[in-house]
Amino acid sequence: MDALEPFGVSGALAERLVIRGENIRLSPKVTLALGIAFNELATNAMKYGAFSNEAGSIEISWTVAPSLHSDRLTLNWEEQHGAPVSAPVRKGFGLQVIERGLAQELEGSVNLDFQPTGLIFTLEFPASRVACDG
Repeated sequence: MDALEPFGVSGALAERLVIRGENIRLSPKVTLALGIAFNELATNAMKYGAFSNEAGSIEISWTVAPSLHSDRLTLNWEEQHGAPVSAPVRKGFGLQVIERGLAQELEGSVNLDFQPTGLIFTLEFPASRVACDG
């Protein structure tokens, strides 16, 4: 979670960030794509969401599960107790990169659910994309 360190997650915010999931090795391509997504999500959490107040928290979790064609990795970013959230009227460049670019880059799907209690981001892609290339 080094991608979140610039947002103070290694300091006071560390207690408000929960990370769950088995250790997995990521290929450089997946690492870069997720780093960009986490940077955008954390920026938005600081400005508008869970990290914009003193009570908000974020849980990042992932699972790998079998599916019809191949194993799928599902990653969730769930914000709670931050400032009230609503869907943006216009999606900026960062959210477009997450929705379109990340899904395309990882051959998966992205869902951004702007709940009043906080943003829920879900990414699902083939687990075969996770493995380190060498």
